[in-house]
Formats: sequence, C-alpha cells, structure tokens
Amino acid sequence: MSWRIVYVSEVDRLTLNLNSLKVAKGDLEVKVPLGDIFAIVIEDLTVSLTARLITELSQYNILVIFCNQKHLPECVMHPINGHYSQFGQMKSQLNWNEDGKGVLWRNIIKRKILNQLECMKYMQVENFRLEKMKTYSNSVSLFDKENIEGQAARYYFNSFFDEFNRDNEDLIENAVLNYGYAILNAAIARTIVAKGLIPAIGIHHVGERNHFNLASDLIEPLRPLVDLYLLKNPPEYFMTKEYRLELVNLLHARVFIDGKMQTVIRSIEIMIQSVIDYFDTDDESKIKLPSLNKYKFYEL
Repeated sequence: MSWRIVYVSEVDRLTLNLNSLKVAKGDLEVKVPLGDIFAIVIEDLTVSLTARLITELSQYNILVIFCNQKHLPECVMHPINGHYSQFGQMKSQLNWNEDGKGVLWRNIIKRKILNQLECMKYMQVENFRLEKMKTYSNSVSLFDKENIEGQAARYYFNSFFDEFNRDNEDLIENAVLNYGYAILNAAIARTIVAKGLIPAIGIHHVGERNHFNLASDLIEPLRPLVDLYLLKNPPEYFMTKEYRLELVNLLHARVFIDGKMQTVIRSIEIMIQSVIDYFDTDDESKIKLPSLNKYKFYEL
C-alpha cells in the first residue's frame, strides 16, 4: 500500500525516471519509487512537470495536489479509471437506496459529533459543555433533518473561540482549518476514485458544482482531527512552510477504526470500503468510521 507524501517546494523539475519520481533542483536529484507514493503536494508554482510523468502518476493512482499563490490547495489530479470493475461499482452506487443513505448519514454525523466531543475532552472543556455535546450526539435522526450537526458545530467552536465565524477569511484559524480539510478531502476523493465510485454523487451533499460530493460527506468524522491539531499547535501569525507540512502529515496521524489504530490514509480506505460493504449487504454493522477516542499525531 502506498504511503509516502511528497511535498514539493523550491525545486526546478519533476520528471519520470524508470518507475520513480525524480525531483531536481540544480545539480541535486532525489528519486522516490512511484509505488511508495500516496500523494504529491506541489506548492512551487514555477516547477515544471513532464506529460510522461503526469500520465504515469495517474497509472499509479497517485493523488496530486496543486496549491495557489496563498499556498492553499487549489486543484487536484485524479485518474479517469481507478478500479478494475469501474462500471460495476458505479452501477451499484447509482442504486444505493435513500433509506440506506439516511442511516449512513446519521452514523456519519453522530461519529463527527462524538469526535468533536473527544476533542473537547482533550482540551479540558467544562463538563457541562461535554454533556451538551453528548445530548447532541444522541439526537441525530435519519438524514439529520433537524440539523443537529450545525447546532453542535456552533456550540463546539464557541467552546474554544470567542465569536468565531468559519466564513471570516482573515482569521488564521480558518486558514489552518481550510488547508487541513482540503488535504483530507483530496485524499478521500482519491480513494473514492480508486474504489471505482463516482465522487460527484454524495449521500447528503448534492452541490451541482461540487465534483466531490461524496468526499464532502465522508470527511465529516475526520474534521475534528484537524481542529485538534490547530488547538494543540496554534500558529503564531501565519502558516509557515513547516506548519503546512505538519498539516499535510496529518495523513500519517493515527486514529482508531475497526478495533485498531490506523493511519489516516488507511482509515480512509477502511471507511470507504465499509460504505460499499454496507450498501451491498444492507447491514448497518458494516459501517466503520474513524474515532478520536485514541489518536497519535505524526512526528518527524
């Protein structure tokens, strides 16, 4: 299973060398086997890539994230074909029933709120607030028609910040969250494609201009991991290159899923496969979602 994340900054060229990615800056060259690479994050707007390399990255199903002038993820590259039974997987997905989607969304939102609760515990938030979040988690219905998710989110963020607004682009906290969420969302979208599913067809999200509605659904239980990193490691004034790299390495953090501690990369694969198994069997016990009752951040 691929696991390396290549972070590209201040280099000249990315080319293919046999079955390896060759990164060059001046006379310095570094080679990384393509079979080891899960994702490449490119922050250097001046780096050149060969078409031969791009084609091979697609063949290896390697996620490529391109960042903009503000160093925020701007676009991603996914292969057109990611699974040996692409048509069969897509056909099955198109037949996922609405009742099943409602049950899955309830599980996703409940796990998200429980992970937010774990985050609050780690940050030693007052007990009365913890009890309120427990109440929220127990109140989620099919399709979350009462929008418990939104109510819990406001209460959750207000437990850490005064008058916090996720739409305020001037807040450094939002810049961190947006960067971390974008990395996770791209990784989930990559694995969705690798499993042969249609990323634009979601469970709850139905944005007509969102090519990754399903990833927008499945990221929810993992968002609190980014929140927790921000709370434990707040940047002083802006996100340095080193800080951004630490956010990228959240893909190597470990969370609890299916009875074991797994990397986020592996937990994403387990989660998506469990969704496929759930719709194939109509067995709710097949659903496996990442939990923050245990976690470990990656350390260089």
